[in-house]
Amino acid sequence: MNIGMVSPYSWDFPGGVNRHVEQLSSYLRRRGHQVTIIAPGGHDGEGFFSVGGSFAVSFNRSVAHLSCGPRVAARVKRFLSESPFDLLHLHEPLIPSVSLLALFYSRSANLATFHAAREGGSLGYRLARPLLDPLADRLHLRAAVSPVALELVSRYFPGEYRIIPNGVDTRIFNPNGPTLGDLDPGAFYLVFVGRAEPRKGLEVLLEALPSVRATHPEVRLLVIGVEGNSREVEGVVWLGRLRDELIPAGYRSAQIMVAPALGRESFGVVLIEAMACGLPVVASDIPGYASVVEDGVQGVLTPPGDAGGLAGALLDLIEDEARRETMAEAALKRSVEYSWDRLVGMVEEAYEEALERHGRVA
Repeated sequence: MNIGMVSPYSWDFPGGVNRHVEQLSSYLRRRGHQVTIIAPGGHDGEGFFSVGGSFAVSFNRSVAHLSCGPRVAARVKRFLSESPFDLLHLHEPLIPSVSLLALFYSRSANLATFHAAREGGSLGYRLARPLLDPLADRLHLRAAVSPVALELVSRYFPGEYRIIPNGVDTRIFNPNGPTLGDLDPGAFYLVFVGRAEPRKGLEVLLEALPSVRATHPEVRLLVIGVEGNSREVEGVVWLGRLRDELIPAGYRSAQIMVAPALGRESFGVVLIEAMACGLPVVASDIPGYASVVEDGVQGVLTPPGDAGGLAGALLDLIEDEARRETMAEAALKRSVEYSWDRLVGMVEEAYEEALERHGRVA
């Protein structure tokens, strides 16, 4: 197939949706499909079309870098008219973005993937629903990455959806490979991977860390994705934004992955990346994470925002090597369920059905 893979988020700012888009596109190309990623940011080249720059928008307790407006619309319209795509795979097509514009101008089969989760619902969806309903009707097939993502979008745009979860590239994320250099061989490392956003819960982890180090001063925390700058916190190693190829090494350098998010997480790509690298996980007990990690099996779930509970869970695992090893084995086994080797077939089946539905109404 000739597939247009449309992301609403700027390629210049790493995130879970763009990781999903990039890895899925790579696997589809390996299976013989022609895939062009369409997104803000980045640079035009083979397999990638940039619609131009982006602007920052506060969204879902996060910052999204989106692109919209008349110039972007004209560029998207022209590119789609010149590109004979069989299918557009549109990620988050009902927010003001490139995906929304591509859906508006599309003349091909349209498949949507919804990624977002939001406890309490979405005011934007509720207010914009009368305008978005006609566009939602142009989607030939709808998918969500998790039950909590499905719950959000189907509340405002009811219909038939299927669950196609986020995947992990197990060619890259696995226990076999290099670790980061210049680390203390006698230390016990925890790892946090995420953006500098309050909802990711890093401040809760930093609050819990002194209690952990009071008993185990050998514990260190690797923070990936957040610049420490001049901020000095005892026991914390600020690694900033690592190149993509170094992130698996960051996981392999640790003994436990910590994901203390406060909410509004639909899935948690970092969880399956860590598990694929053979790490047990200590994560917040929120719906998006609980759908991936079984409490007491691949890791431990703790109440979101509870620094004391987080410290206690970490201490229990730090002091029980046998339990960590058992959880690490279960995590590695669980991650296979989310390998793109397995999921790409589900995506292809969805594409075939979207094409068939498009053919029936064309």
